[in-house]
Amino acid sequence: MFEKLIDSFEKLCLQIIIEILLVPVTIFKLFQKPSRCYDFSVHEMEKEESERFRDYLSPIKLSVYTSVIISVLLMDYGGEQNFISRIKELSMVEKALFIFLINNCTAVLFSVILLWYKKEKVNTVTFRTLLFSFIYTTVYTSTPFFLLILSAMFLGQTINVQAYLTHLEKLHTYGVKDDLFFIVLLLFAVIGIIGLFKLFKALHYILKENFRYHPYVIWIFTLLFFLIQLYYAKGFI
Repeated sequence: MFEKLIDSFEKLCLQIIIEILLVPVTIFKLFQKPSRCYDFSVHEMEKEESERFRDYLSPIKLSVYTSVIISVLLMDYGGEQNFISRIKELSMVEKALFIFLINNCTAVLFSVILLWYKKEKVNTVTFRTLLFSFIYTTVYTSTPFFLLILSAMFLGQTINVQAYLTHLEKLHTYGVKDDLFFIVLLLFAVIGIIGLFKLFKALHYILKENFRYHPYVIWIFTLLFFLIQLYYAKGFI
């Protein structure tokens, strides 16, 4: 009995370690080629359920891991300007669940819209494929903020970027950690811009594969979905 318990615990720990290591691998692959948001979902849904998402994280797990991590970090390093940090009555688990729902609200909305256009039911493989694809696209808005928060934690800063930039003229009086954080802010801006570009490309690819209208209409809906997703991303980070 005890040996079985130890074996189960060993498998659980190994599985968690593997999945954590797959987080940066999955993020890198999605940043490398935005069309993979849709292609990965399509290819995996064609496999047997037990064979899916072995080489990289599923969109649900990826979102759960990043939501929980961001939630924990925001509790201590987010600064009071972040609305998640101001919700004092929620526990860490409740905050993580709240971030997860907000983060994926656009994915559900976009999937339902395309499903209505394709005249298919919610319980179809098509819906899960679309949902997984749109959940993957949230990585482009969450990753820059995650890196910023993680860097701020190690440098003993907060992510109150506005306050930091307000005192930018006093840069010569800052210490080494402040200078490093300023470099982190620059990297954050660069990665953020790249992420926005990748997000737009990923949304356009998904719509192009599922929305059989004139190209101009697809571009208009891509821009609409892009702006909606940015609005929600601004809300939870």
